[in-house]
Amino acid sequence: MPCKIVWESDGVYRHFSGDVSIDQRRASLRAISADQRFDGLRYAITNYLDVANYEVTSETTAELAAMHIGPLFTNPRLLIAAVVDRADILNSIQEFMGYGFIKTPYRVFATMPEAREWIASLSA
Repeated sequence: MPCKIVWESDGVYRHFSGDVSIDQRRASLRAISADQRFDGLRYAITNYLDVANYEVTSETTAELAAMHIGPLFTNPRLLIAAVVDRADILNSIQEFMGYGFIKTPYRVFATMPEAREWIASLSA
């Protein structure tokens, strides 16, 4: 399964692995943002470390960035962390953030402990 979603007490953890398509990324975003728990989330962590192939285009990066506007309007306190070590995914995240559609804190980390430490430091 390319995407595993784990609901935690204050957040959600999404783990992508294997071949990840644009449709799978869209579906995971919809599943998280449509869930009744979304408005109470404090953080969202996405782990890309186990991705083999990552489907991406500039058009869908813009689309996915725009798909965050509504959910982050309803939950503006959400912190977003990505754990990634691949240049193609980092470039996609930088492009995503460059659109300026979201104002919530969004940071990229090399390891899960770094991401969780950042969230803990802002949640205290």
